Amino acid sequence: MKIYENVSLKNFSTIKIGGTARKIYFPESIEDIKFIIKKSKDENKKLIPIGVGSNTIFKDGILDYIFVSTKLLKNIKIQQNKDLFYLTLDAGVSFKEIINIVKKYNLEGFENLSGIPASVGGATAMNAGAFGTEFFDIIENVLWLDLKGNECLSKKEEINYSYRKTQFQNEGFVYQVTIKLKKSNKKIEKVIKEHLIERNKKQPLNLPTSGSTYKNPPNNFAGKILEEIGFKGKRIGDIGFSDKHANFLVNYSNASFKDLMKLLESAEKEIEKVFNIKLEREIKIVE
Repeated sequence: MKIYENVSLKNFSTIKIGGTARKIYFPESIEDIKFIIKKSKDENKKLIPIGVGSNTIFKDGILDYIFVSTKLLKNIKIQQNKDLFYLTLDAGVSFKEIINIVKKYNLEGFENLSGIPASVGGATAMNAGAFGTEFFDIIENVLWLDLKGNECLSKKEEINYSYRKTQFQNEGFVYQVTIKLKKSNKKIEKVIKEHLIERNKKQPLNLPTSGSTYKNPPNNFAGKILEEIGFKGKRIGDIGFSDKHANFLVNYSNASFKDLMKLLESAEKEIEKVFNIKLEREIKIVE
């Protein structure tokens, strides 16, 4: 297992903000994960998995947690049963890699998720979603480790999950996930291309961003609420809410964590004052 010291966390967050990790572990097997979980317990330090980092923002300075990158957990197994395909994917498999499989076999069920910059572990933990589809719509089961290092294989119906939330955000480490897709009569590659074009139109993908900042409240949209209170395009220093989509934070150059938190707290205070709504953050802040 590779272990690196004094690593810039900007390289592990798509918004490119953050300080330095004392250590980052790069496990290659489930046994490595068990070792890391034990180390976390022995040293009484929080274990923080890192995937693509599309919804994670790290504070500035030195962070002394047990950071675990899933970058080297890349195994993929494909099983076919008539028109059904079962893909068993390690936590570090990216959505881009899934798209390649989907295109090769012309499979449906994943197309709405195709533009999300995510890896399997993180997408499972937060139940990532787009265009009305959630990752748990296609998940069959999850192999995960609890906080004692025990292996658990749970079927979807045994897992506590909801909109942008699962039990894995607070307990355990997602190691491997099986998803179910089926052979399609549509030209899936074309459908995916259309989704990506639509995503590019609506989202600020030309700048470092952390994806959706807030979860949509019931029967409303976080971006619409932010726009209504004048936060679309609002910035402090080099961090701002995009003028393309108000629910996306963007780093215009060299944004600081301090300015980011100031902007978030300012927006949240104003929204609560005007609408009496407490928006729940979709991004994960590591302080």
